[in-house]
Amino acid sequence: MKAGNDITLVAEEGASLSSGSLRLYALPYGCVDLYAFDPLNRRCAVGIAVATGHRRQGHALAMLEALSAQYRGTLHQFYADIAATNTASLTLFRKAGYTECGRFREWLSVDGGYVDTIRMQMIISTE
Repeated sequence: MKAGNDITLVAEEGASLSSGSLRLYALPYGCVDLYAFDPLNRRCAVGIAVATGHRRQGHALAMLEALSAQYRGTLHQFYADIAATNTASLTLFRKAGYTECGRFREWLSVDGGYVDTIRMQMIISTE
């Protein structure tokens, strides 16, 4: 089953991005975390988690698309730092319209070694 555009992202009552981070739920599919909010430059980092039973069904892409629609005009850009070895996440963010804008060499410690992190970025508002 492919996810439609009927994903709605909802924060807990009273929660707002002005605190610096915000978790948005797309129940029962998963959640999107916004963090490292920079109000001056109108940007924040994005993290996404999809519930085990809902993976590889298009829900993550629908959640990222809903996020962009929800914050277009409010924020200027989103970014995500993704391990270079996480091809599924890199593919997802590319499908959602993010582009690679940088690489941090040996940024993450993994299994006794280090892997690069790729920064993906999406400009959502030209204002």
